[in-house]
This record gives sequence, structure tokens and C-alpha cells, in this order.
Amino acid sequence: AGVIITMFLSNRRNARQEMRIAQMQLDYEKELRKVHFEVQEQILANISRDLHDNIGHKLTFINLQLQQHKFLSKPPGTLLDSIGANMIEAVDELRRLSRSFNGDIFEKQGLAQVLQQEVQRLIQLNKYEVSWISDSEPLLDKDQKVIAFRIFQEIMNNIMKHAGAGKIDIAMTGAGRFHMVVSDNGQGFDYENMLRSGKGSGLKNIVKRAEMAKLKCTINSIIGKGSTFTLETI
Repeated sequence: AGVIITMFLSNRRNARQEMRIAQMQLDYEKELRKVHFEVQEQILANISRDLHDNIGHKLTFINLQLQQHKFLSKPPGTLLDSIGANMIEAVDELRRLSRSFNGDIFEKQGLAQVLQQEVQRLIQLNKYEVSWISDSEPLLDKDQKVIAFRIFQEIMNNIMKHAGAGKIDIAMTGAGRFHMVVSDNGQGFDYENMLRSGKGSGLKNIVKRAEMAKLKCTINSIIGKGSTFTLETI
């Protein structure tokens, strides 16, 4: 009986020790992800500032020089008109890009407004028929909004690069519970087979990012019928 009791107590101590080690490992990984996320966001903020302050100002100055040259030219050339119009579009696009890198924009404008701007950029490509529906700003914290937006960008990047789609539908509800659905009518893919073959690293990254933010991302795709990405609170 003494031996059995000793073994029982020893096993309990070992089990508790293993639980403590597992919890420490979990806490460490959580803290590591947090630090990695903070560093990543700081880098993106620095890139955003450099884009806006340096390249943006230089493009604006070049555009002013073009306008001055047009004024002095007799008569003004149509080529300069075209260059000036393209320069203005480049400056506007650079400003939108710089804002999308900066995480503070989600506190100032909200996720719905930032997504609206991204949808507008997508429409201006004149390559897709785009549908966008949104009811209200979702009740997410800043980190969740940033990660949700990055996931949205990655989904869009996958659609534009690989789907061969002509139509993209985007819907987001924020009232009560965050729920976003992005679907396309592209060529689709075999999700499970892609994961088994090791080619779905980008898709795995989307799911992992969602889990980090306490969100759930579900991916459904049928070959020849397109894909649907659903991102929602757990």
C-alpha cells in the first residue's frame, strides 16, 4: 500500500510538473507572438511614415514642376497633361497605401471604413465585378482589427494572383458579432489536397493569424466554382 501511495503521489507531482511546463510553453509562445506582432506593426508604421513623408513629398514636388512647365510651355503639350494626371493618381495611391500600413488608422477610421477604401481600390482596377456590403463597425480591439485587415489583404492577393476570378463578393457584419465573408467565382482549388501537398502555406498562415487574434477563418473551395473565406469571432 505504501509503495502504491508513493507511486500515486509521484505521478501526481509529475502530472502537475508537466502541466506547469506546458502552461509556461504556452505563455512563452503567446508572448513571443505578441512581441513579433508589435515589431511587425512598428516596421509597417515606419514604412508608412517614410512613404508619406519622403516619397509622397517628392512626387508632389515633381507634379508641381510639371504644372509649372505646362504653364510656361506654348502651347502646353498633351503629353505633359497625361504625365501630370498619372502623377496625381500615383500620389493618391501612395497615400492610400501608406495609410493601410499604419495600424493607428483603425482607431481613427475603423475597420469598415478602411475596408471600404480597399474595395474602392479594387474597383478602380476595372478587372473585377465587386460587391461590397457592410452594416456597422465591428466590436473588435485594435489588434483584432489589424489582423482581420491583413487577412483580408492576403485573401485579396490570393484571389488576384491565382483565382482567375471575374466577380468578388465581400460582406461584413459588425452588429453584435463580427462576421466577414469573401467569395469569388474563380477556378477554385482542393483545399485538403493543397494542405497535404505542402503548397498551402499561405492558407495555413491565414488560419494561424486568425487564431492568434481569437478569430476563426473557414475556407471552402470547389474546383471550377470558386472559393469562400469566412472570418468571424469565436
